[in-house]
Amino acid sequence: MNLLLSWRDLSPPVRRAVRIDMSVTLLFTVFTGLTAPFTGLILRRELGASPFQLSVLGSAGAACLLLSLALARVVDARRPLPWVVWPSFCARALFLLVPFIETPWPFVGVLVTGTLLGTLVTPAQTALVQQVYPASERGRALGSVRIAGAVVAIGLAAVAGQLLGWLSWRWVFPAAALIGMAGSLRQRRMPTPGSSPDSVGDRPSLADAWRAMRDDRGYRRLLLSAFVFGSGVWLMQPATPIMLADVVGATTTQVGLLSGVGAVAAIGGNVLWGRLVDARRSVRTLRVVYLVGMLAPTTYAFCADRPSLIVGAAVAESLMATGLDLVWMLAVIEFAGPGRTAQYAAIASTLAGIRGVAGPLLGAMMIETLGLPALYLASAALMGAGAILVGWQAREAVGRVHQKMPRYIEQPRQTSGGLAVARASRNAP
Repeated sequence: MNLLLSWRDLSPPVRRAVRIDMSVTLLFTVFTGLTAPFTGLILRRELGASPFQLSVLGSAGAACLLLSLALARVVDARRPLPWVVWPSFCARALFLLVPFIETPWPFVGVLVTGTLLGTLVTPAQTALVQQVYPASERGRALGSVRIAGAVVAIGLAAVAGQLLGWLSWRWVFPAAALIGMAGSLRQRRMPTPGSSPDSVGDRPSLADAWRAMRDDRGYRRLLLSAFVFGSGVWLMQPATPIMLADVVGATTTQVGLLSGVGAVAAIGGNVLWGRLVDARRSVRTLRVVYLVGMLAPTTYAFCADRPSLIVGAAVAESLMATGLDLVWMLAVIEFAGPGRTAQYAAIASTLAGIRGVAGPLLGAMMIETLGLPALYLASAALMGAGAILVGWQAREAVGRVHQKMPRYIEQPRQTSGGLAVARASRNAP
């Protein structure tokens, strides 16, 4: 009922944009639901990927983030739609190559190239949202879109694992690619009324980034806490496929069910994060996200003795990924102020790339030498330290931010849920 009232409150141009955006999100959710939860398992079980190859996948994806500032300069924020449509179209088209892949490295190459194209899409997507959705309606509009995607994700999770049990992934993945490509083409119909005053600014450069870091002490402290927390997320990035394939012995059907559990948790989690953001501001809510995220590696550390605990780990991961997706974005907007959002986001992504290159490789070394439980406990310690640091920043956040953030009145932004270590590592601030 609240969601229906929210929809009726939207202006006619925004309703039209939401209808198109919702159809695009549904197609993208089908693509993601048929591919993302299973790539790590397939790499390990079907193609025999080593811990090193799994770590390279994570590190190479992080290396793409190092290009964030350069890619943000390439994108034309005044005409962002083509920069959203065509890179995402190409990223999904890469999965048409899957039937010809016989060894791990080409599959790793497909996934890394898709991540690189996604890094190009991110600043353009931010600019597109700013253009299409007025700040006063942005939360409700995105909430309507993400809730619809989450409902589809829940239904898809119930059948995706079984589908991959009946049909070879070599055919399911290309079919999913065609659906995702159709979503990109559908996105061309999004109305773009023109750039809003707070979305236009100089394209960020390295000098601009340095000045922003030098002059904004509060943002530096926020980035420090994010660096420590995100290091823990990246550290466990290569561990989960090994946990699923070698320790728990999960099938594709079981992974699909875990993805469904995560999707259900994501709906409730986003409602929780949205209400907390409204009541406590983004930095204080971010501390809660970090504490919840710490529960994921802590739970994973004991899955070898009690495999059923992996359900709790999947819930914690989904809540963490959803919180990072929503709350970190709002924290960056809060600190950035008008005209600097892309620059501040690019700085954060670049730092994520720096630690993300080393984190998965270090994680692979720890798996080989100390074992999975030790790696997960080290990850939990880093994430807990990040929560402490952001807690200190939260005490000084009120009155230090440049801009009051828009309130998310009804439903917050939604993710598609699922086993989310890889996604959370990409979202990790």
